[in-house]
Amino acid sequence: MNMHDRPQARTELDWASRNQQWLAAQLSMLRLRLARQLGETSANADPALPDCDDDFEPALDTLTKLFGLSPFEREVVLLAAGVELDSALRRLVSEAMAQTPDAVPSMRPTLNFAMQVLVGPHWDALSPLRPLRRWCLIACDGRDAPPRRSIQIDERVLHYLTGVAAMDARLIRLARCEAAGPCDLDAPLAITIAHALGSGAAALVALNHARGEIEPQRDLARAALVGFGANGLWLHACDLPHDPREIAEMACLLDREAALSDAVIVLELDRSSDATDAETHAVTMLAHLMGPAIVLNAPEPARLSRLRQRRMLRLQVADAPAAARQVAALRGLPREQAATLTAALRPALRQFNVPAAELRLVVTEALAETRGEPTLLEPAVWQLCRAAVRGGLDALAQRIDSRVAFDDLVAPPVVIAQLRAIAGELQHRSRVHGDWGFAAHNGRGLGTAALFAGESGTGKTYAAEAIAGAAALDLYRVDLASVVSKYIGETEKNLSRLFEAAETSGAILLFDEADALFGKRSEVRDSHDRFANIEIAYLLQRIETYRGLVILTTNMKSALDRAFLRRIRYVIQFPYPDVAAREKLWRMQFPADAPLGEVDFSGLARLQLTGGNIRAIALNAAFHAAAGGGPIGQDAINAAVRAEFSKLERPLPGAAP
Repeated sequence: MNMHDRPQARTELDWASRNQQWLAAQLSMLRLRLARQLGETSANADPALPDCDDDFEPALDTLTKLFGLSPFEREVVLLAAGVELDSALRRLVSEAMAQTPDAVPSMRPTLNFAMQVLVGPHWDALSPLRPLRRWCLIACDGRDAPPRRSIQIDERVLHYLTGVAAMDARLIRLARCEAAGPCDLDAPLAITIAHALGSGAAALVALNHARGEIEPQRDLARAALVGFGANGLWLHACDLPHDPREIAEMACLLDREAALSDAVIVLELDRSSDATDAETHAVTMLAHLMGPAIVLNAPEPARLSRLRQRRMLRLQVADAPAAARQVAALRGLPREQAATLTAALRPALRQFNVPAAELRLVVTEALAETRGEPTLLEPAVWQLCRAAVRGGLDALAQRIDSRVAFDDLVAPPVVIAQLRAIAGELQHRSRVHGDWGFAAHNGRGLGTAALFAGESGTGKTYAAEAIAGAAALDLYRVDLASVVSKYIGETEKNLSRLFEAAETSGAILLFDEADALFGKRSEVRDSHDRFANIEIAYLLQRIETYRGLVILTTNMKSALDRAFLRRIRYVIQFPYPDVAAREKLWRMQFPADAPLGEVDFSGLARLQLTGGNIRAIALNAAFHAAAGGGPIGQDAINAAVRAEFSKLERPLPGAAP
């Protein structure tokens, strides 16, 4: 079956009127042929056919394409429809049937009769494997051999041929056809699903939500159907019959209804523990369906493994797509105001998965803060959305309030350039992935991973803060103690919760001292080694699929698994600061309000210290000076320097052994 084939009429008469005129003319021609065969003298003049053009395709022609009817089967459908719609044709058929051998009084034709009066007859037209009976386009009544049974057109097919909006009566209480409404398709996942549905009749999209919420899955399915250009034929697994034969029959009716309604089947399941039987029936139904389908709250992959003929796409839904949430949030606003807010919301909703209920509050607060000023709306909406999605990740990691800019960093120009490139990627990802279509072209690996390597105190965390500040995103430091567990499988669960919350917040994740978690996989000697390697493999997968920025810092780059390095886009080496850099770092440590005395910065710069050491010394010297009641002078700094070298277990240069 092929869907979406009916072109739109572009004449003064609408499609339904033209279709009815065309069908009436076809029935008149068929009636004339039968009348001539019966020798009626009134059947001399040919009926006038309505004009047709390239923009008009009647329902019978579309039906022929959808189900692959032969010319003879097409005429059988026309004849069966004609005896229901045209009383004169019905009379002629009854008279003609009475003249056939072994005649049985009937107003409905048989296959034998059709083969005598129609063009291009073939005996297998009523085979259960041919379209007429395979798709229940006609019914054959009686117990005689199929060629002698009466042919009756299916009610739903008759409605379709006449252009009457309808649904199969057997499906009315089980399924609903939902028209695809207008929608601003702005969700990479929806685009991915739309492309998957277009890959062939056997396409199956399996959706799940981390918390089992069904509404975000529905919204995503609706947005995908808009992109695909199809309606939705929605049904619930709990309404399916239990008998396998009845399920197979319903699958046939659903496939036929989807084709006639220009729709894609959407099957919804429950996540409850008592829904096992319904899930089994749903899998059986999916095995019988032939057209593309979407399943919500999809069963586990093991249960779907029997669907080998399907091209399957499995997706985890984080929240409602931006398009659906945006429409709900702007409902009821004046047209011009809604258009302005749409432009302001688009980049924010591509970055933050704000729940629909909170997005309305964001819109209200943004309008109140900016008084509707277009130039102020976008940054206000961005910050409000950023704050609205913090809750989940705040409970799992430590948020770092960034106050660092790139100008505050002391690093070689090449390092600063690489850091600015990462921030630029975060700032322009909406345009590249969304407007330029890179997300639709390849939905995998849309995020960024960066490795900051260097000795402790060389500015790796400061650099992460600078990136977060430039991109106006939150930075979260992951506490490894809360993630790694000695119990098998718990580490993966903790990481799964962490990344799911991060997907919602759109934040930057910082794994400090990452070599402790992302170390090399070892040779398997026992079960502990095997499960440790599984943890690393899981981390590889999650980092690759995370859509945001993951920053790993380490002072032991050689300890990292090489598979991680392959997946990392940016590897930045933070060098030990030279004399000029150390002098700049010393001068930057003391705020303008601090009482600074005479300090030999050039002499201090000759000490082999990192930026972290220098910050610690400056702070200790400030407290030492405050306790003494004087300014921060050289003596206070020297005392702090001696304490720092003692802590590092290093001899102070120039000091007596």
